[in-house]
Amino acid sequence: MATQDDTLPLLEGPDRVHYATGVMLGAEDFQAEQDYHRGRLARALAYALGYGTLAGLRVEHQPARPEDAAGPAHAERLVVAPGLAIDRLGRLMELDRPWCLALEDWYAAQPAAALGAAWHPADALWAGAPAGVAADLFARFVVCPRGRTPAFASDAFDSFDSVTAARLRDGMALSLVLRPEASPPLPQPQWPDFGGDPAALREAVLDAWREPAAHPGGALPPLPEQLPGQDPAALFLARLLLPADPPAGGQAPARRAGEPVAVRNDLRPFVIPLGALVRWMGIGAT
Repeated sequence: MATQDDTLPLLEGPDRVHYATGVMLGAEDFQAEQDYHRGRLARALAYALGYGTLAGLRVEHQPARPEDAAGPAHAERLVVAPGLAIDRLGRLMELDRPWCLALEDWYAAQPAAALGAAWHPADALWAGAPAGVAADLFARFVVCPRGRTPAFASDAFDSFDSVTAARLRDGMALSLVLRPEASPPLPQPQWPDFGGDPAALREAVLDAWREPAAHPGGALPPLPEQLPGQDPAALFLARLLLPADPPAGGQAPARRAGEPVAVRNDLRPFVIPLGALVRWMGIGAT
C-alpha cells in the first residue's frame, strides 16, 4: 500500500491562513488551512481524551478451516475487526474493513534466531500463559493517496501529462512484531492514581502539559512498550503468544498444532466514551 508523509507532525504552531482581497493563494495555503483545522482537532482529542482504542479493533485468532456450509475455507489467520482509535498525536485512525494476516506464512517468514529469542516459557508473560513465541500487534497512522488528477509538473523530470493524487485518505497500518525481551513492557496508565484526592487530580492536570512532545512539531518520546526505531505515535493493540516447543539446534521453535494462539486484547490503552463511562458509574439512563 502506497502511503504519503503526513504534514501534521511538522506543524510549527496553530497558525491560520490570513485571507485578504487581492492575495494570491497557492497549494501551500490550502494545505496550511487543512493543517490548522486538523491540528486543532488533534490537539483537543489528545488532551481531552488521550490515546487508545475508541471503538472496535478486536484482535482474533482464527484457525484454518475447510469450506463448509458456514462459509469458505481459509488458512490460519489473525483478524482485526473494523474500528476507530486515537493515536498519541490525537489523529483519528479508522479501519473500515477487517484486516487479515496469514499467521502461518508470517511465522515462516521470520528468521529462526528471532523466533527463538522471542520464545518464552509457560507462565512467564502472565499467569496461565502457554510456552511459546511472543509478538505484539501495533497500529500506526498512515496517509493513503487515492485516485489521480492532472497537475502541473513539479520538477524537471515530470512528464507533460503529470498527475497527482486526487484525494488523501487517513488510514491505519498494522504490524506484528516479535518480542524477545524477558518481560516485554506493556502500556502504562496515562494518568496517575489519584486515590480519591481532588488535590492530586488538580496537580496532575497542572502537570499535564507535555510541550513540546505533545505539540505536533515536537518529538514524541517513545513509550515503554514500543521497540527501538518504531513510530512513537504507534498504538499497542494486542499481545499474542503462539504455543511452540523450545528452540533447539538453531531451529525455529516448532509450533504446537491444535493449540490456540493466546490473544490479549485487554492490555491495550482504551479511550472510554463518555456515555459508556456515565453508564458504568450508574448515573445514566437504565
